[in-house]
Amino acid sequence: MLYLLSLCIISAFVQVAQAAETIKSSAGLELGGNGSLLLSDPSTGAFGVGAGLQGSVFFTMWDDHPLSAKLRFERVSLREDSVQKTPADYLLPGYSLKTLGQNWTLISAGIEKNFVSQGQIFFWEALLGYAIGGGSTITLTPSSPDKSLNDTPQTTSSGFCVSGGIGIERIFSKTVTGIMTLRTLFVIAPTYSTLPNHTLVPLPLLFNIGAQFPFEL
Repeated sequence: MLYLLSLCIISAFVQVAQAAETIKSSAGLELGGNGSLLLSDPSTGAFGVGAGLQGSVFFTMWDDHPLSAKLRFERVSLREDSVQKTPADYLLPGYSLKTLGQNWTLISAGIEKNFVSQGQIFFWEALLGYAIGGGSTITLTPSSPDKSLNDTPQTTSSGFCVSGGIGIERIFSKTVTGIMTLRTLFVIAPTYSTLPNHTLVPLPLLFNIGAQFPFEL
């Protein structure tokens, strides 16, 4: 009797497993560089341009549906050079802004949609997440030639963020897909928690290349 009951239980599990729908998913890695603009409020008067680096890992589910769910873990490092002499007395009297850096670690979730155009596979994504601020540096240049540059440690703010962009896929095999993306992001918080009264807003454009590995759950 116990033997027959065991066979029935095993048979039931097999039937459930066979009837269960598999979830088409994928995981991937992206690395790249970025260009950014730095804007500010009129009282601060800062304007800068620069470049930086970023990298991310991501995971998608329900890839065979019209909209896929996407989770991204990302590290972004930005750096801008001031293009004009901007006094920074609020940091150090007698100095002007030279370079500004920002570092964030982001965890985001949202949707992705694939579409075909001109025989190519494209996709767009829209994500909402949280940015964890890290240590950064603002470098100041002195107005007097007998003084040296000064690096002032700052901390980027933590807060909610939105990001999105477009990309293109190239299928190399059943197990590897190449991807290339162009994205941007915006952190909904003062850029520096150490400078809450000064509006400094970096606007990055993130270019990445990477690989995506499909699988089923």
